[in-house]
Amino acid sequence: MASKVRDVKLKLKEINQEANGLGLVSRLVMTAALPAAPAVGDIGNRQTDSVLVPIIGRADDESNILKILLSPSEKVVFVLPIFGMGGLGKTTLAKSIYNNQQIDGQFEKKLWVCVSKKVPVVELFKLMLVQLMKRKVEVDDRNVIVEDIQNQLGGKRYLLVLDDVWDDNRALWDNFFTTLKGLNPTNGSWCLVTTRLGPVAHSVSRVLGMMENEPYPLGKLPDDHCWSIVKEKVVGGEEEPDELKAIKKRIIKRCNGLPLAASVIGGLLSLKRKEEWPSILENRLSSLSAGGDGVMEILKLSFDCLPSPAVKKCFAYCSMFTKDTEMERDMLIELWMAEGFLHAGLENKTMEEIGEYYLEILLQSSLLEEIRDAWGRYYKMHDIVHEVSKSIMSKSTKFINSETGSGDNSNQVRCLVIDSFGEDTINLFESGSNLLHTLFLSQGSLSDDMLMKLKNLHVLNLSGAKNQNLPISIGKLIHLRYINFEGSKSETLPESVCKLYNLQTLRLNSLALKVLPKGTRDLISLRHLHYYTYNEEFQMPLRDGTTDLPSDASIL
Repeated sequence: MASKVRDVKLKLKEINQEANGLGLVSRLVMTAALPAAPAVGDIGNRQTDSVLVPIIGRADDESNILKILLSPSEKVVFVLPIFGMGGLGKTTLAKSIYNNQQIDGQFEKKLWVCVSKKVPVVELFKLMLVQLMKRKVEVDDRNVIVEDIQNQLGGKRYLLVLDDVWDDNRALWDNFFTTLKGLNPTNGSWCLVTTRLGPVAHSVSRVLGMMENEPYPLGKLPDDHCWSIVKEKVVGGEEEPDELKAIKKRIIKRCNGLPLAASVIGGLLSLKRKEEWPSILENRLSSLSAGGDGVMEILKLSFDCLPSPAVKKCFAYCSMFTKDTEMERDMLIELWMAEGFLHAGLENKTMEEIGEYYLEILLQSSLLEEIRDAWGRYYKMHDIVHEVSKSIMSKSTKFINSETGSGDNSNQVRCLVIDSFGEDTINLFESGSNLLHTLFLSQGSLSDDMLMKLKNLHVLNLSGAKNQNLPISIGKLIHLRYINFEGSKSETLPESVCKLYNLQTLRLNSLALKVLPKGTRDLISLRHLHYYTYNEEFQMPLRDGTTDLPSDASIL
């Protein structure tokens, strides 16, 4: 083992020396023989312990629910739904409970599954298995999936959280919980469900007589707690200025007991000068409706008040990812860069630094929340924020999955997200895609003929297409700035990749990859090269003096 560690260190040292010779700055450790960080989308529901949003005003709710979950029980599994309108903080409360030390002492296993849409029961089990295995699950056979879950949970008391549930189909929940009960003879497991819909809460809770308690209705926050959230966003721990005190009552009224509204309003005010606060309140916030629609309107207002069109584009672009996706910081910035949202020259800052600045604005606005773990920094959107973002992108973006189908073959689409690949999808490429700049593909594969039709493509994200090989015609896409080839089983890349002289980012997260093309050194615009491999024979073609890459480029 000691010799292997020395070999790894030597290899890392050699790679670092080669990178230095090219003027590349090592911004992260190259993980040549370490476990690869999970690619975004591989474990979309990965839970972390460091959500940087403190929970305010929910101590009693948390205590009440913990008391229920920790009480002695004689059944195999119970269910407790938490329900209430959007923006009340159901997910935040559930996360706080999930991460509570008392829960760790009571349950041997914990699973967090974000549902977000109606899915078949086999998909629920598959999402559970992803959390248990901490990796992608490629099998679709229900019996195999359930058996693997049983191997993980057998004889253990567990807590399962199903977050953002929308399906009130009683038959589905009968099927799901009947199977769960048969997996584990140990008593005392719990399933915590969050949902906006009362019918869902009551449907889930009455399955198989599992309801020990009525569904838990989450109420609105008291005014003083809403004000604490606003004040924290605007002034932090400092004393309230007179300008803020003067509008306190009107702000609290607009919050309407919703912590999300309080956080967004606070973020909006924090980005404006004190002199502007009264006009924002009187001219923009006063006309908004109360309730759930009011939250949507507040979010749209917050978007409208972002400081520049570029920041607005960066925010809207986040809807390209599915709900609850944890978006990697560097990946987001690289995508924004490839789309042309970041322009160097702002106060002599690099595009990467500008991207970080835009992220800070979106965080302060409460349009994104930050999560940190051992792998780095990630960003998530509240589900309502995601809905607003997606509505902004709806005219220029098409989302294709098993539910939506391909729809019409509009040639006005600039961004295409494909989760389900069929004949109708292929027809989209046949109809011509001159305006298409961005393609996210997580199902199926692209042929040479398909790729040739995408001549104006700037971003190609194939991170979820495990059977994809890059077609030779990739070299014809001269406008490409970003390629994400993570997750592929391909052992090589075509030499034609080396003709992509505008390419800024190349992401390769493949254990199978053995060599990079020798011409990689000719990628004169390359700023970010990501690759993770255990393969000791992996060959890095870059050598001292072979190219003139930017001094702020990075190898990861």
